[in-house]
Amino acid sequence: MKEGIHPKYFPNAQVTCSCGNTWTTGSTRAAIRTDVCYKCHPFYTGEQRIVDTEGQVERFVKKLDARATHKKKEEERQAQRQSPTVALVDLNLGDRAEAALSKAGITTVGQILEKLEQGGDQALLDVDGFGHKNLADTKKRLRARGFDLPADAAPEGEAAPASESAEA
Repeated sequence: MKEGIHPKYFPNAQVTCSCGNTWTTGSTRAAIRTDVCYKCHPFYTGEQRIVDTEGQVERFVKKLDARATHKKKEEERQAQRQSPTVALVDLNLGDRAEAALSKAGITTVGQILEKLEQGGDQALLDVDGFGHKNLADTKKRLRARGFDLPADAAPEGEAAPASESAEA
């Protein structure tokens, strides 16, 4: 062995575990501290516990909490978008269409849906200054927000026109 190049060896180095267990071993350090030993490691003790040395479990739990919070906020945001109390202005229909509808006393999405339910497309077309293009844009924006329009559902007794033409 060459002199002066090797670290000092301690034949009776004291090892201390975080559980309080101590023993001696040979090492290049005089005292060694460890988090887990044979008396407290789950493999040797048979108990199931999470050994967390670098905060990995806390980070994982934090990510789960953040995901749950984000999901809850997203559901609230979606519910708010589909609320019938949404103002007409939030649909961004344009100044002319908004002015025509507000002049007729329609200021919320719920009122538009009521009109469509009561009189169909013609109920909105009867509003002064509100034409076919405005109606198409309004329906498009309502569908984009997730609303089910009354005119979209076909009545139960009627067959679809496409099936009639296929039979002929």
